[in-house]
Amino acid sequence: MSKIAVKGVRSVDLDVNDLERTISFYSTVWNLTIVERTSDSCWFRGTGPYNHILGVHKTNDMPSCRRITFDAADAATVDAFHKRIVDSGCKTQAPRALSTPGGGWGFGFEDPEGRNFAIVSDVHDHQDTDDVCDRPRKIIHVNVNAARIEETNRFMMDVLGFRLVDHSGPLYFLHCDNTDHASIVTATMKTATLNHISFDMPDLESCMRGGGRMRDAGYPIEWGPGRHGPGNNVFCYFAGPEEFPLEYTADVLQIDDTYPYNGPEYWKWPVGRLDHWGITPPHTQRWKRVQDLIKFTSGAYAL
Repeated sequence: MSKIAVKGVRSVDLDVNDLERTISFYSTVWNLTIVERTSDSCWFRGTGPYNHILGVHKTNDMPSCRRITFDAADAATVDAFHKRIVDSGCKTQAPRALSTPGGGWGFGFEDPEGRNFAIVSDVHDHQDTDDVCDRPRKIIHVNVNAARIEETNRFMMDVLGFRLVDHSGPLYFLHCDNTDHASIVTATMKTATLNHISFDMPDLESCMRGGGRMRDAGYPIEWGPGRHGPGNNVFCYFAGPEEFPLEYTADVLQIDDTYPYNGPEYWKWPVGRLDHWGITPPHTQRWKRVQDLIKFTSGAYAL
């Protein structure tokens, strides 16, 4: 099989009950910028080039993750991925011109555990990409839970072109065609749900100020601040509106193909330590609950 890989997470779409509250949160507290909105949807950008990194959509069902969208190099790469998805036996739609904000070329599909993904290219992106203090740049990674972890990891690597770079406890860190340590993290759990969405901040100061802003708005830190082992990134975790699990992170390790794989023994902490610094308290009970709360919207893989 020829070597192709996605270029990272472009965007995530969420289905929510209270659309107006959600829009207010992501624009005024989480510090994203509205790109476009309709009566039942809204899309937000970070300070990076991607046209939008988050979409929120009104639903009368349970809040859920509608879709994770990957970036691809060009339309030919999108078409090549579509053939791989078809050959894998997963549900998919044919590549097409997109009507979502920014347009482009792409298709949606369902992975072996029923999660909804998409791969797109040629989106009309932004030229103003300077960092802004306290504002997220992009989604740096998405952590998904897997009931069939070996099957999910094999799909990510063999079909989407990821490379396993670290394994720590129940977590597997998967690197793709960029320099970020990992764009997808998979976690061994009993259900195929959303673990969390991680937003890249410009620096440690922005991550910490974001944590303070969240606390001021009534969203306490559920775990952190701290500095992870794999990826070496600083972190603060939160339960956002409708308890979507969110992370502010910064200082993510940048790697290339020479980065060596490290397994669980390498990343094993001393008793009582949860991160590099050794100061972060344990996860709250709420954080443990919301890490396995949000399901993927059933049958919503088509763009």
